[in-house]
Amino acid sequence: MERERERRDALLADDMARFAALLADDLVHVHTTGAVQGKAELLGHAGGFLKFLDIERGPRTIRPIGPAAAVMTGPMTNTVRRRDQDEVVTVKAFVTQVWILQGEDWRICSFHATRLVDPAA
Repeated sequence: MERERERRDALLADDMARFAALLADDLVHVHTTGAVQGKAELLGHAGGFLKFLDIERGPRTIRPIGPAAAVMTGPMTNTVRRRDQDEVVTVKAFVTQVWILQGEDWRICSFHATRLVDPAA
């Protein structure tokens, strides 16, 4: 949970070095749009294309998989804007993150976000 808080704080602070330290080198990141990115592409996207204004996490479940891996699932709401536009977009999603222990640090090796459907729509 602490590392996830660090991920959130790094994105809100626009600190891509801190964010990069939380990602495994072989990261697979699936966006709500279906776009799939590796670590380098995600860092360019998060640091060059998007500006994170808020990240809210709902209740999360953590399931350990042995001593060196865990799966975290739960809702997430991102409020962002493209750096070249003023329009603010809020995306509600359900997220599955696979965290692995590399040395003494927990890193995300897989991140998959699925957009939540608004039942009123």
